[in-house]
Order: sequence, then C-alpha cells, then structure tokens
Amino acid sequence: MVPKPILLSREQIDAQTWDNHIHNSRQGVIYALSWYLDIICEQWEAFVWPSAADFSITMPLPVKWKWVKRVLYQPLFCQYLGMFSKQELSAAHCDAFLEALRARFPYISHYAFNPGNFSVIDRLRPNGFEMEVFQTHWLHLNQSYAELYAGYAKDRKANLKRGSKTSWEIVESENFVPLLALFAENHARGIGRIKADAYTILRRLGMQCIKKANGRLIYAQAGEHMQAGVFLARYREQTIYLFNAADRAGRRGNARALMLDAYFRENAGTEMIFDFESPPKASIADYYAGFGAVATPFYGVKRNALSFPFMQMQNLRKWLLLRTRQYLFSGLCRISNPFQGNRF
Repeated sequence: MVPKPILLSREQIDAQTWDNHIHNSRQGVIYALSWYLDIICEQWEAFVWPSAADFSITMPLPVKWKWVKRVLYQPLFCQYLGMFSKQELSAAHCDAFLEALRARFPYISHYAFNPGNFSVIDRLRPNGFEMEVFQTHWLHLNQSYAELYAGYAKDRKANLKRGSKTSWEIVESENFVPLLALFAENHARGIGRIKADAYTILRRLGMQCIKKANGRLIYAQAGEHMQAGVFLARYREQTIYLFNAADRAGRRGNARALMLDAYFRENAGTEMIFDFESPPKASIADYYAGFGAVATPFYGVKRNALSFPFMQMQNLRKWLLLRTRQYLFSGLCRISNPFQGNRF
C-alpha cells in the first residue's frame, strides 16, 4: 500500500527545491512553478510524496476561503495543474493522491489535471468527483516550416494571404498597457463580469515571465497604433498561447494569425510544443485545429460534499448565477475563464 501524501503549506515549501522538481518532472509546465503560483493564487499548498524534504511526486493546490471553508479552485491564467512525477505515475500513487484530495477538500469548484495525468486517471475512473474531459490543442513544431504550413487548413492559409496584404509591423515589447486596453475595449463586454484584479495579475505575471526569459509580448501595428497583441509563455519545450487581443482592424487584417505563423516559422524543426490553451468553445477550437494542432485531452474535477446548509447555499448560488447569465448573455458560450473568450 502506498503511504499517504504529505500536506505542506506554502511556508513549508522551499521554492528552489520545488522548482527543481517541476523542471525535472515528466509533466513539467510553467503553471506549476513556485513563482508562477505565487502570482496567480490567493494561497497555495501542496501534497508531496514520499517525504517533505525529498519528494518525487507533487500536486500544487490553489486554495481560498469561502463560507469559512477551504476551497480548491483553478486560478486564472492556469489551464491545468495535477500531479508532477519524476518517474511514470503509477495507478497506486495516483489513487493515493486522489484519496488525499477527497479527504482534504469537501468542495472543489474546479481543478484540472495536466494531460500527462490523463491516461492513468482514465484507467482509475475515481469515485467522489464530478469529472469532465476538456481539450486543449497542441501543435508539434518538430517539422520543417513547409510541412507545418502544408498542415494548415484552407481557411487558415486564406487568412494568412489576406493578412499579408496589410502592412503590419511586428514588434516585441514589455509594455502590457496596450494589450490590456485592446482586450478591455474589444473583448471584455462580450464575456461578462471580469474579476477586478485580473488585469493586475496578468501584468505582474507577464512582467515576471519576461524577466525570467519565459515570456514574449508581441504586437502588430499599422502606423503608430498597436491593433493586435499576443503574449506567449515559454518553459522547457512548451509555449503557451496565454493571452491575446485585437481591435476590429487587427481582426480584419488577421494580425494574430500572422504573428502565430511567424512564431511557428521561427521555431520549426525544434522539439517545441505549442499549446493553444483552447477554451471550451467549438468555433475557437476549430480555428486552432486549422493550424494543424491536435486535440489533447485532460481531466477536470469538481466536488461538493459539503454539509447540508452549505450545499444548499452553493446550489442556490449556482442556480441564481445560471439564471442571470442566461438572461444577460443568452446566445453566448459559457466559459470558465473570463480571459479565454475571443481568442482568435
């Protein structure tokens, strides 16, 4: 029988030891690095195994307080977390971590496991959770650019041809103000309520990524006006399409498609995987698939084992929120992350 994972608070976690583990794990992703979690989480703790001082499996746990209860949640700008292991993750170890999760958190608003955990969780089909399969899209750049371009859909090639007729100037920057303004002015209204600190978190996160050479902020401008921007987060052999925005001219001129194509051309023939961080909206997922990207599944879980009064309060809150959204935003696709809409 596998010993239970050990719960550590953030104060008990040495950042360098943690980051070395994530870097050397089979599933390592930028979302799980200590400095990244410090920025995006209200608080976080972790399960580790086999010991607090020398761990080979970890699970970061973003937490917040709600109704005097600790709640596990998926923070903004973090598509998935889950288990990170130095060796192949066994069913016994996975089951031990899931059991610890059940024991620790009677309420999980949403928690997503990285794609590297998918197969072992799929075999286990654990009880005690409401489970859902999500999909992101990965484009493997280990081909020549000619081969990558040949995999583009006809529509995507047409987008690039139309975009090339606009005299876009592509520039790199460290100034997030134009990107956030583009989003606020051109996308936010169609998404609904956005957390007040979301823009601040993104700016802090982006600046830290750039400082650590893990981020690139790219704009397309015509004349003096920046009309589209993308922010890419890069770690190990993975680049994540973390955030983007464009005004009407940028959309009509296919500026973001041109910036993505330029990045693929630049990194063609490498072991890089480009993660489009696809939201659960078919039209956007189809657009990303048009670059030749492959749908990649991962599990998300929810859980509500609260005592009766808290469960009733949460069910009422969900019902009221759903009715409000249906009334205000009928016809719009519901998305869990307010910054994942209008991605293309």
